[in-house]
Amino acid sequence: MAEKRASIKGLKKKILKVIKGSKLASLATVVNGKPWVRYVVARSEGLTLYICTFKDSRKVKQIKKNPKVHITIGGSMENMEAPYVQIAACAKARSDAGIRKRFWMPFMRKYYTGVDDPQYVVIEVRPVLIEYMSTETHTPQIYKVGRRK
Repeated sequence: MAEKRASIKGLKKKILKVIKGSKLASLATVVNGKPWVRYVVARSEGLTLYICTFKDSRKVKQIKKNPKVHITIGGSMENMEAPYVQIAACAKARSDAGIRKRFWMPFMRKYYTGVDDPQYVVIEVRPVLIEYMSTETHTPQIYKVGRRK
């Protein structure tokens, strides 16, 4: 049992290494029962990801209708052996002052009047299941995220 916990802890550490910081990611939402994918910049805090966007964006409207999303992060053309993760998650748009301040970056003034701009929201993405892929095993390693109370 302790060996399994160590293995799960090691897998979580590998996943966190892939998603750490701000990363270009592919975010899929569901539109009329079909996937719609676009690039976003995702910032991580632990396993939770955050995406800054416009309140009236298509992705926010799609998430309000169906919060189930999928994100792919990692890999690179420069290093075809770089690990990547596939994340099945639930998302929601948040506009509370705390989260908007936490993720505000000065370059965002190009898009918004400031941290209090009503069009500025943050999508919070909470993983349910994460697949870690690497050339180590050539098969996905599955990490199931426990329910939060």
